[in-house]
Amino acid sequence: MPPGIDHLMINANDYAAAKRFYSWLMPRVGYPQNVNFDQPAPMTGWFGTGGSIWLSPASAADRQPFSKERVGLREIAFRAESRAQIDEVAKEIVANGGKILDPPREYNYVKGYYSVFFTDPDGLKLELVYTPHH
Repeated sequence: MPPGIDHLMINANDYAAAKRFYSWLMPRVGYPQNVNFDQPAPMTGWFGTGGSIWLSPASAADRQPFSKERVGLREIAFRAESRAQIDEVAKEIVANGGKILDPPREYNYVKGYYSVFFTDPDGLKLELVYTPHH
C-alpha cells in the first residue's frame, strides 16, 4: 500500500448534529461505508478508497468554536470527480446543517480549479474541489 493518510479524526461540539451532517456528506465525497461504536465512547467512522474519517464528541470541558486561525487543523479538502458533483453537493449543504463560505466557482489556484468552500455544524472549514489534472 502506498504511503498516505490512513484516517482523520474529528471531535464535535454537537455530536448528534455533526453525525447527521457527515452521514449525509461522506457517501457523496467517496466514503460510503459507515460503522458506529458506542464503547468505550461514541464514535462514527466512514470508509472509502482514501482511508477513513472518524467523528467523536468533544469532551464537555473542551468544547469551543472552531477557528482556522488557531494552531492545528485548518481545512479538509475532498477531491471531487466532476464540477457537476460539486454543484449537486453545494445545493444540499445548508439543508444538511452546513454553511456555504464561498459558492462553487473556478478559482485561480491552478488552471481549472473548481470548488466550493463550506463548514460543518461546528464551523470546521471543508472544501470539495475538482481539478482536471488529478
